[in-house]
Amino acid sequence: MRLYRPRKWKRLAAAAVILLLLAAFINGWYWLPTGRLTVHQVKAAAAALPIMEPLSGRVLFVSPHPDDETLAAGGLLQDVIERGGQVYVVFLTSGDGFEWDARATNREVNVDRADMLRLGLRRMNEARAATAALGIPKDHIFFLGFPDQGLTPIYLQNYLSPYTSPHTGVNRVPYAGTFAPGKPYTGKELDRQLAAVYDQVKPDTVLAPSAQDGHPDHRTAAYVSSRLATQRGEKLYFYLVHGGLEWPLPKGKHEELPLAPPRPTWQGLKWNRYPVTDHQRKRQIEAIKAYKTQLMVVPRFMWAFVRQNELLLPAPAEGAPIPPADLGK
Repeated sequence: MRLYRPRKWKRLAAAAVILLLLAAFINGWYWLPTGRLTVHQVKAAAAALPIMEPLSGRVLFVSPHPDDETLAAGGLLQDVIERGGQVYVVFLTSGDGFEWDARATNREVNVDRADMLRLGLRRMNEARAATAALGIPKDHIFFLGFPDQGLTPIYLQNYLSPYTSPHTGVNRVPYAGTFAPGKPYTGKELDRQLAAVYDQVKPDTVLAPSAQDGHPDHRTAAYVSSRLATQRGEKLYFYLVHGGLEWPLPKGKHEELPLAPPRPTWQGLKWNRYPVTDHQRKRQIEAIKAYKTQLMVVPRFMWAFVRQNELLLPAPAEGAPIPPADLGK
C-alpha cells in the first residue's frame, strides 16, 4: 500500500481544519471559536437595532413566492391578528420555477413542464396550509399565479406582450383558484391585478420585499408593490429573505438567538427589530412544516428564520435627506 507523503497529510489536515472552522461559522457551533464569533456578531448587531412599535390595522404582505410570508414575518403577522388587526397575503408567483423542488418531490433527475405545473399547484396548497397555521383566514389570501423567476423579464421586457415561462411553457395564468385565471403574463396585467388587490384590501400598511434582496423576483416585486403603496399613501415597510451568501447566520434552528440583517443600515435607513413571542414561534414552526417541498431542498435555510425577532425596514419619508455617512453606499 502506498503511503501519503507527510506534506500531503499536512495539506489534508489543514484543509480539514479550515472546513471545520467554516462549518462552525455557518452553523454557529458554540464549541469552536468561529462558531462563537458568529453568534457574538449576530447578538451584537441585533442589539444595536431599534425595537419597532407593533403594527395594527389592515396589513397586506406582498409575497413573491409561497413561504416568504412565513419566513420573513410569521410571528409579526400573528401579532397583528392578536392585536385585533387584519392580515392579507398576496402571492405573486406560485413557485413553479424551482426545478430542484420538482426533482426532490418526484425523486427523479429529469422533470418536464407538467411536473413544474404540478409543483405550482402543490406550493399553492402548501401556502394555504401555512397561512392557516398562522391564523390568517383563507379569504384573505390571494394568488396571482405569475411565473416563478419570471417577474423581472415580465416587467422590463414583456410589459405589453405575453411572456412564456421556460419552466412551465405557458404564457397565461394556468391555475384555478387564482385572482384572474387565464390572464396573460404581462407587466401591465401584473400591475392591474396587484392594484386590484390593493383596492379590495384597502391596507393601512404594506409589507413589501426589499430592493436589497438577492432574488430578482423579490427586487421586481419591491418596485411594483412599493410604487403602488406610495401612490395610495399607505404606510410601507420592507422585509428581507435572500440577504446574500449564507444569510441568515447561523444556519439551522436557533430559536434562542436574534435575527440580524446583513447590513444594519441601507441608504440612511436602519432595520428595526420586531419581537416574536414563544407562542408565535411555535406557530411559525408549524407553518414552515407545511412547506414540505422547500424543506426537502433547503431545510437549514428555512429554519434559520425562527428567531427571537423579525426584521422590517421603514420606507423613507418622501423627500427625507440621506445622512452623509451613507451616501455612495
